[in-house]
Amino acid sequence: MSLSSEPAQHSVDSRPGPTRTSALGLSIAFFIGAFALGTSENVVSGILPQLARGLSVSEGTAGQLVSVYAATVVVAGPILTLVLQGVKARRVVFSALVLYLLGSLLAAASSSFAIMVLSRLITGLVHTTLMVVFLTTALKLAPEGKQASAAARITMGLSVATVLGVPVGVLVAQHLNWRFAFLLIAALAAASLVLIAVFFPRDLHSDAAEADRRASLKAMGRPKVFLGILATALTAMAALTLVVYVVPFLTESVGVSSGSVAAIMFIYGLASVLGNSLGGRIANRDLGLALAVTITATMISLSLLVALPDRGLLTVSLVVLLGAAYFSTFPPLNTWIAKAAEDVSPTLALAFNSSAFNVGIALAGWIGGLVLNCGIPEERLPAVAIVPAVIATAVAYLLYSKNRHNASKN
Repeated sequence: MSLSSEPAQHSVDSRPGPTRTSALGLSIAFFIGAFALGTSENVVSGILPQLARGLSVSEGTAGQLVSVYAATVVVAGPILTLVLQGVKARRVVFSALVLYLLGSLLAAASSSFAIMVLSRLITGLVHTTLMVVFLTTALKLAPEGKQASAAARITMGLSVATVLGVPVGVLVAQHLNWRFAFLLIAALAAASLVLIAVFFPRDLHSDAAEADRRASLKAMGRPKVFLGILATALTAMAALTLVVYVVPFLTESVGVSSGSVAAIMFIYGLASVLGNSLGGRIANRDLGLALAVTITATMISLSLLVALPDRGLLTVSLVVLLGAAYFSTFPPLNTWIAKAAEDVSPTLALAFNSSAFNVGIALAGWIGGLVLNCGIPEERLPAVAIVPAVIATAVAYLLYSKNRHNASKN
């Protein structure tokens, strides 16, 4: 999940800004790197049938690669980032990108499911570290008052990956081979690596640990913070239980031809970007209401898919609607959690929120795979997803009602 611009207050220093050329070069490097991360994280769901055939496993088993990646990001990412604090940021990002490049090449060359799992472990290991360095470096080097724009250019790479990267990966897999999708990711990582080698400052260090870690960790137990993070995990789990297996759902349940999947995924990605923008606009007016409305919209989209799983174009339209609704939750969830911990550590709160997001992805991949491996048809996936969606909606309305109650008292 993309991060809020709030951490800018904790990351900006007073060193002179980079030259216009180096700033542009770094901005492009970070955008391409984030685009590669977003494409790699999501492309498996788009090439699932080809990947399963190529590795001689079931689609349910191949879907576990999503869980492997997400679980690695959750567990290893924060630990690795903590261990590397104080190391020169250039060394950290360069080494992490080299590992990501090698992991992507290993995925392209995989001859067995076990090797593919290893490649996802390697790339998942450095995912969080790369995003942290991209964001903190951009925030440090941006001119005063431009930090949010610098962060937005990076997180835009993740959004564009949904719109362009994943559909391109699907097209490549369909018309060439699934291995070329990972070669594309490797090429993006290589391009980012070259630009970083040229433009990344040599004397920039990672941030030191925050002074009062105990108080920051204690703040994560606040009801507003904890429940917001819980809503993130549940919403991700609900939407991704279907989205991870969206290709077999569309082809087997809805009857969409395999040649039409890439176009549908592109439209889905476009709807996701529009939903993200709409969620931000609603959140600017009423954050609590935005939280409730966007999560409810996700739940309603899944409910309609439960009722209409095999209605052709109508079902495809509902899948697109799900993309818009789900991505509209990102701005209010991020902003809510950052504000709930703004007096202590919004950065730590957003880090936990990112982990919760990936926990939701991991659970979605595991549950969806379990359902399919048990012989339950793809059309039942929305019915499975509706359970966490309903719980997330209840949590969102609890937060909204408490927020309204506190506002009325003031």
